[in-house]
Amino acid sequence: MENNLSAESEEPKSASQVVADVLAQKTKNQFLHNVGIQNGQPRSSELTDLEVEKRTNAELWLVINTKHTKMDELQRQLEETEATRIRDKEEMKKQQVEMNAKIELLLRWGIPG
Repeated sequence: MENNLSAESEEPKSASQVVADVLAQKTKNQFLHNVGIQNGQPRSSELTDLEVEKRTNAELWLVINTKHTKMDELQRQLEETEATRIRDKEEMKKQQVEMNAKIELLLRWGIPG
């Protein structure tokens, strides 16, 4: 047990973790579970649950990213449509001004008949 405490590893283990690891090696996992100490090694059912949760999370992130991509595309289309509408409106104003000028010119000089 002392070797486990002083062992150089990436993350130093707490005394309770070392005790749990030693007890896990010497006793059944059920004993640790009954006294409220979690074993350092997850059970296979816990791994399966974690794998399912990770897969579900990955799928949800994929859905979210797909929705964001679609929203970005719709936003771009909306901006293009708005820009086209503004150009069309300006063109119609220009044509209206030209038409009004022609009508005024015809009215001033009289319509040939």
